[in-house]
Amino acid sequence: MALSLRAFLIMCYIKAKSRGEARPSYINFALRNLTDAGPPARAWSIFEESVRMAEQETSYTMIGAELSLYSGKVRSYLLQKRIPFVETHTTPWELFRTAPKRTKASAVPIMITPEDEWLQDSSVIIDELEKRFPACPVLPVTPVLRFASYLFELWGDEFWLPLAMHARWSHDENRALFVHDAGEALMRGYPMWLRNLLGNNHARLMRRLARSVGVTPEGAPVIDRFAQVQLDGLNRHFEHHAFLFGDRPSLGDYGLIGPLYAHLGRDPWPKRELIAPRPHLKAWIERMFQPSEAPGAFDADDRVAATLMPALRSIFDEMVPFVAACAAELRKTRPLASGGKIVRHMSPVSYPMAGGAHRRPALSYPVWMAQRMLDAFGAMSTTDQQRVREWLATVGGEEVLQLDLPHVERVGLAAVLAG
Repeated sequence: MALSLRAFLIMCYIKAKSRGEARPSYINFALRNLTDAGPPARAWSIFEESVRMAEQETSYTMIGAELSLYSGKVRSYLLQKRIPFVETHTTPWELFRTAPKRTKASAVPIMITPEDEWLQDSSVIIDELEKRFPACPVLPVTPVLRFASYLFELWGDEFWLPLAMHARWSHDENRALFVHDAGEALMRGYPMWLRNLLGNNHARLMRRLARSVGVTPEGAPVIDRFAQVQLDGLNRHFEHHAFLFGDRPSLGDYGLIGPLYAHLGRDPWPKRELIAPRPHLKAWIERMFQPSEAPGAFDADDRVAATLMPALRSIFDEMVPFVAACAAELRKTRPLASGGKIVRHMSPVSYPMAGGAHRRPALSYPVWMAQRMLDAFGAMSTTDQQRVREWLATVGGEEVLQLDLPHVERVGLAAVLAG
């Protein structure tokens, strides 16, 4: 059946081509998946989904998963921006063979554009789609909030990983949902026993990987203190504000929704123990997936609310030292052009967290994220840079502009020394 459906779709493509039309996204989707369709039922489900995409005339396809931290970030962005898209699952072949060739990484989310361009990494996806859909931008035009948006995105994307992994993998009751979601994400349409087998294998792998972000018996108490301080602080903030910087979600909101939705907001233990007791934070998580009819606005006075001071203290006192330590480790590596290797994890580093110290392997990727943030600062006018400097001085954050970063390039989910 998969073969016959594939032949039908190829004929559709030939017909569209003869009319001078681009290949529709639903044909891209079906041709991409029918190769690995497997059982007839799965082939038919793929065909039905491709028909649904055709009816919706969708231009963008997001390959994602409910359990994925960064899929939640991109999904929220697409919904809030009202960008037409269809989200689909992947296959082992696509994730581990095709994706590395197209994106240099075996990870979701992946955004496939109408031109069949594969975009990977949530920040890259958002940056590119902002160029194509400039209405209601996620970056404020005012300098302080613009810079703060990058700060909060980096904080949510990279510094919340220990809490996200701890909340999921330190509590056994979360495992069943993960196994189900992993099986659905990679083997939808296949027998339950096969989905469970793959889901359980993936769960064992991820539990081991949790140690790579410092989820250990020694690290758990400081992560728990971080959770209490920051979740309480965000709950107080969202009691008075719809989003971080006003009535419109910013890039910073999207950085935070990743860990707060997929790991803390869906997994049974953190959803019950960490999110449910904080109703304003819970409402913000829901709001991030429910776009309002009329787009809101950022704070017109270019001010970061005082209720975000607990978050800013973590950003400047904890995250900045972590990024500096990662940069120092990355400097010890060699550029690719000189025979160096692509490294994501490096030697362990210690940095402040929640009144104590946390230890985990240094990561190369936060260095690229920080470089992207400082490049955005460098692109500002002299007047706007001065306004950012003045704000940082009032909140004790001047050191973020003094980060000594090597020049790096992004390769998949890693950063490498340029040159």
